[in-house]
Amino acid sequence: MIIGSTIDPSLLVNDYSGFARAGEIRGQATAQLGKDIAGAAMTGVSMYKDMKAQEGQTNAFGKSMDAMSKAFPDQAGMFEEAKMNVMDPNASLIDRVARMNGFMETFGLINQQKLLNAQAQYYGARGAAATAAAAGGGGAAANSPF
Repeated sequence: MIIGSTIDPSLLVNDYSGFARAGEIRGQATAQLGKDIAGAAMTGVSMYKDMKAQEGQTNAFGKSMDAMSKAFPDQAGMFEEAKMNVMDPNASLIDRVARMNGFMETFGLINQQKLLNAQAQYYGARGAAATAAAAGGGGAAANSPF
C-alpha cells in the first residue's frame, strides 16, 4: 500500500460554511441595528411633536387667562396667578402642563359647585314661594328664570 492512499480526498475540500454563516449573522445584526435606530428616531419625532403640542396648550392657556381676567375682573387675581404658574419660564414643560391641568380641574369643580349652589337656591326659593302661595300669598321667587 502506498502512503496516503487511505486518505479520503473529499476530506481535503475546504469548508467555508462557517464564514458564510458569520456573514449572515452579521447581516442580521446590522439590519436589526438599523431597525432600532429608525424606531428611536420615530419615537424622538413623536415626543417632539407631543412637546410642541403641550407648549401650544400652555401658550393658549395663558391667552385664555388674559381673556378671563378681562371678562371677570372680580376674579382677575385668580386668573393672573394661574397664568403666572403655568407660564413660569423656570418650570419644566411637564410641571407647567401639570399646573395647567390642576387649575383647569379645580376651576371646573368651582364652577360645578356654583351651579349646584344656584340650583339649591332656586329650588329653595321655589319651595318657599310654593309654601307662601299655599298660604295665600304670592312670591317674587315664583318668577325665577331657572
